[in-house]
Amino acid sequence: MAKIDASIAEANVAITNVYADPLRSTAIRQWNAGLLLAISTVVLVGLGLRLLGARGDLWQDEVWSITLLSPLTSIDQIFWRINHDNNHFLNSIYQYVVGPDAAPLVQRGLSIALGACTVVAVAAISRGRWAMIASGLLFAVSYPMVHYGSEARGYAGLVLFTLVAVAFLERWFDRRGPYGVAFAAAILLGFLSHLTMIETVMVLAVWTAWLSWRRSRSLIVVNREVVQAFLPAFLAVLPLAAAILVGARLFSFRIGGFSSFSLERFAAGYGSMIRYLFGLPDWIGDWTCIAIVCALILAYAGVSRDRRASLYAIGIVALPALMGAAHMPNVEFPRYFLVSGTLLLLWAGETIGRGLDAGGTRRLCAAGMLMLVAGGNAALLARFYEHGRGSYSSMVDEMTKGGAATYATNADFRTGMMVDYFAARMGRQASLVTQDRICAGRAEWLILEGDLQKQPERVDFDCALAYERAGTSALWGLSGLDWTLYSRRD
Repeated sequence: MAKIDASIAEANVAITNVYADPLRSTAIRQWNAGLLLAISTVVLVGLGLRLLGARGDLWQDEVWSITLLSPLTSIDQIFWRINHDNNHFLNSIYQYVVGPDAAPLVQRGLSIALGACTVVAVAAISRGRWAMIASGLLFAVSYPMVHYGSEARGYAGLVLFTLVAVAFLERWFDRRGPYGVAFAAAILLGFLSHLTMIETVMVLAVWTAWLSWRRSRSLIVVNREVVQAFLPAFLAVLPLAAAILVGARLFSFRIGGFSSFSLERFAAGYGSMIRYLFGLPDWIGDWTCIAIVCALILAYAGVSRDRRASLYAIGIVALPALMGAAHMPNVEFPRYFLVSGTLLLLWAGETIGRGLDAGGTRRLCAAGMLMLVAGGNAALLARFYEHGRGSYSSMVDEMTKGGAATYATNADFRTGMMVDYFAARMGRQASLVTQDRICAGRAEWLILEGDLQKQPERVDFDCALAYERAGTSALWGLSGLDWTLYSRRD
């Protein structure tokens, strides 16, 4: 009874203070309204930037995902019949529903929606009003988040459900109960978005074990809590894993491509992700970006009592280090560091938010950092919007406007798939002359894939066959193919 009376007394005091200080109550209401307006504005900015990024032609991997669906006769076959690493399940389901002839903006609609939801999610899980605004703004304008949030693939979902999984795991730490089921759902949706959700699971499993160890100093307790946290997620993902395994036994499992590991490629991949996230200039080297970020995160983890400090150390420093130590393939592609990049951007938003909350010089520095990052990303986005992911339909139009055309290329599979896709959309026909039959086939057109700056104005073959440059497909950023079009000189 004494505790109940004390609680009632505290509540009465709080109510009395509100009525006694109407100016303070009004200020709180205004701040809450202002916060909602600020976050809503940031979300709309993020949505607008993603809509702009969704313009233009689909590029190879987007087309590839759609092409993989063409032989399917039912939607369930997405889970067991395709068995290709370019099959991102949620995106494939969406593409199956909207169809291959939908407008590019519609085909990218799921990623746009998930990308906008990411801005909402990161604001919701950031701690502190200014952190909510700062984190939301960073995710809204950061070039990689805009790029992958406007591309018809699974990376937008990977980012969103990584953040949602972090939020629900934290709730589970504090309250247990139904949050374990919500956490399992986030993990499942993450895997349905992209299989590299395994990186998120690894990071969160190690984080769970670390937090449990700090609290209990008992391996038994650690094992029990990790199992309790992740068993529902394991059971949720198990049917998906079974479908993939069965399909792999029936039809094998294919990987789009492998590139061998090297330290230079690793640095290019992770360093580029860091540089793009914060809009840094090109003259800052890859290793410099990595070293600065790792030093800052480790220093923060060493002095901070924040529970998330260990999460950042594990996800931003330890995960890439493990990828390097394991000599993972394809590490030159920044997208394979997207989980680390997501956690890095969350850390940056919360850190800037604390600075804004502190006032004085720290607020000025934090505001300056936020403006620099936003300005740097504005410059990157301007280049991305200018060139996009490449313009392939115009080349196919040029080739086929006079009727059925023949063409050769130095990349039979990739170029052939792209030309077939865009020619079909136009109701036209273009036939591929394979590389081993270029001289015999005497194709009317030649498409060379590779750096535009290194392509010649004229291409001559030993069989008295020559081609002159007729056009180029420029692109900029994280996705796309360089195409140079040549017409045969008779």
